[in-house]
Amino acid sequence: MELGQRMENLETQNLSNMQTAANNNENTYHSQDISGLPLNTISDLNEFNQKLSEDETFCNNLINQLTYIGGKHFKAMIKRIMAKLFTDELLKLFSYSGKKGKTKFSDQMICPIIFDAVKKQSKFKNVTQNEMEEVVKYVLAQAPFNIKRLQLK
Repeated sequence: MELGQRMENLETQNLSNMQTAANNNENTYHSQDISGLPLNTISDLNEFNQKLSEDETFCNNLINQLTYIGGKHFKAMIKRIMAKLFTDELLKLFSYSGKKGKTKFSDQMICPIIFDAVKKQSKFKNVTQNEMEEVVKYVLAQAPFNIKRLQLK
């Protein structure tokens, strides 16, 4: 076989392998679509935390899916992620550090996953932990007001 033809065969085979790998990754992403969101109750959250602690693949797939939510700024991304994951009815039961008799959000399994998803976006890789925590604190503090605003409409 001539050198040019062998190189062409290798390129064709490489392209075929890359397409197969891309299809497999796409199927994996869609087959692990997260159902039951947004979470509405503490029991839903506890079940979700249990699944996260037991299934590393589920955890990694969740991080990947949350990364695709995106946003123009990291603040918008965190707000969009939290809106995807939780209802305001659930969020009103939490504060970041557990103040005012509320449950501590920072102890939940999902908290570092939110941060990992944000940091996985290349444009947000330099965002500090403190900056992300401040946005989560704000979202948690606003949940009761969001509920009131929606009830007035």
